[in-house]
Amino acid sequence: MIVFILLATLLTALAVGLVLIPLIRPLRTQHAPAPWAAVASCVLLAGGSAALYLHFSTWSWRLNPGVDSPQSPIEQLIGQVEAHPHDLTAWLKLGKSYVVLQEYPLAVRAFRHADQVAGGRSAPALIGEAEAMILIHDATLDGPAGQLIERALVLEPNSPKALFFGAAEAMRRGDLTLARSRFTKLLAMQPPPDVQLVLKREIAAIDAKMASKKPKSPAKVVRSSPG
Repeated sequence: MIVFILLATLLTALAVGLVLIPLIRPLRTQHAPAPWAAVASCVLLAGGSAALYLHFSTWSWRLNPGVDSPQSPIEQLIGQVEAHPHDLTAWLKLGKSYVVLQEYPLAVRAFRHADQVAGGRSAPALIGEAEAMILIHDATLDGPAGQLIERALVLEPNSPKALFFGAAEAMRRGDLTLARSRFTKLLAMQPPPDVQLVLKREIAAIDAKMASKKPKSPAKVVRSSPG
């Protein structure tokens, strides 16, 4: 951001100079310099460009957000984990807060630290890290994300989120039986109606795929008895 501000200032100064010099130094076609027009142009270009950028920019210019700022809870959680680096709950909250703010790489780091604090025994830390990785890589379960979900299911076999991601990972691997089992288990937990509808559609799609892969029974050959 500092480099951007310096470049923006340099370009603004250049634009001001291109307008300012002809106004204060008369050319052959001019009768007299125009100092007031030069000052007005300078203020308009410099002040106007800064005002427009501040209005349309999404950058937060507040260095110290107040209590009502959405960044304030993050600052509090960062201070808490710095003061108590072994506070598992604080690390989990920090990771979830980063996910809400769509700061997914920072969420991965927070959940990974939570996993380290828990000694690899925290399913929420594993699920949170996997979810943040999925969001970074556009919903892919390849590699580490899928492995984290499998580890989470060992710790918490009834975790709804882990079951959903685990079923999707099983489908990606082509293990339709495992995917159906996990979707069915999740459906038995009576999730919201819209989620139930999605699960039923996935189960129906899996059933159709499994039925299409079943070998067809050979047709019976009718032999005529010798006369």
